[in-house]
Amino acid sequence: MHIPQAAVRSIAAVAPLTALIDRDTAASYSSVATAAITAMTKTYSTSSLQWAGVGGWEAANAYNDIMDMDLRTGQKAYESTYGASLLSIATSTASQQKVQSTDNYNDDQLWWCLAMIRAYQNYKHPELLTQAENQWKAIGAKAQVFKKDQGTTVTKMGLTRTPAIPANCDVDGAVYWSSDANSGLNAISTGLFAQVGAWLYAITGDTQYLGPSLSALGWLQRMMLDPATGILHIDSYTMDGCTEHFGSLTYNTGVYIGTLSSLWLSTGDQKYYTALNFTATTSVTGFFGNEPAAPLVVDQQNDLTAPGDGVMWRDVLFRNIVDFYTVMQIKKQDNPVLMGRIKTWWKSNYNQIQTKAKFGDLYAANWFGKITSGSDWGTASVLSVLVGGMIVLA
Repeated sequence: MHIPQAAVRSIAAVAPLTALIDRDTAASYSSVATAAITAMTKTYSTSSLQWAGVGGWEAANAYNDIMDMDLRTGQKAYESTYGASLLSIATSTASQQKVQSTDNYNDDQLWWCLAMIRAYQNYKHPELLTQAENQWKAIGAKAQVFKKDQGTTVTKMGLTRTPAIPANCDVDGAVYWSSDANSGLNAISTGLFAQVGAWLYAITGDTQYLGPSLSALGWLQRMMLDPATGILHIDSYTMDGCTEHFGSLTYNTGVYIGTLSSLWLSTGDQKYYTALNFTATTSVTGFFGNEPAAPLVVDQQNDLTAPGDGVMWRDVLFRNIVDFYTVMQIKKQDNPVLMGRIKTWWKSNYNQIQTKAKFGDLYAANWFGKITSGSDWGTASVLSVLVGGMIVLA
């Protein structure tokens, strides 16, 4: 797909970020983030394109954080290494199989789409954007359902879902978790579908990406969002779309914030800012922290002492809040109270990580000191906090 140069624009930054922050302070935070990324190279395999303890969708998020480093600094420090790996993942079936970027789980695929789009923003290799577009379109064709599907047995792209969706169950805009016939509908696949589509719309200006993304966002807001807090407090629905499973997972709300931030930036519609203000305020004032001694420190999945599926959940929340913070700067949105709260929250988590989880240039995923050594997977869990420190804390 040819993208006219005039249509190419950044999602998370349409102005040089260094113009918005104190350069000396930013350099100090940058050196910490760079050291952590460098430390992770010790376990990175150029064969598997992953780290020893960070693979699959979690690796996609680590790549995304590293791509953010080049995005925020305006550098191409990682183009020949991690950027080249993402280009291989975009163009090679063998590489895709290694990292599971095209497996049967829609959320797995969409995490990789975000990483490839970030790499495209940085390095402008068109193959990165094309692969993200192709995967997003394929997921939409086979896994997104609408009001017309209610009261039917859903069959899309040769895949029949069971059981049928009752007519009175709202699934309008939802995305199935996987390609399994009995897969449920969940917040993360639907949210990621909305976010990837919003990013593609922001870059291309093509409205084919906007409609399905808005449908997915609408379902999240109707069916998953707690109106009292602005947090996504339902994690999934059963395959018939009728029975909910509760769970206020940090990465669900993080992706929701990222979607709203992109739509606010690209459309200028203040309704997205209104929603962001509500959800972000709840997120940074203690909702995700339960430890009395550190009430602002996000402690979800903080008890991990071995690699686990939730190790990157918190990372997603921080990465998307820094996008929101950046968009507020770009749009000159006057909200010193919220920006101050984000800074305080960020500093609380940053300090906790540096005092409890730092071991040289490696980190532990448990931010309360229950692990006595760093690891690649522990370090991956803090990358977005370290990278975002250049923006929020400078």
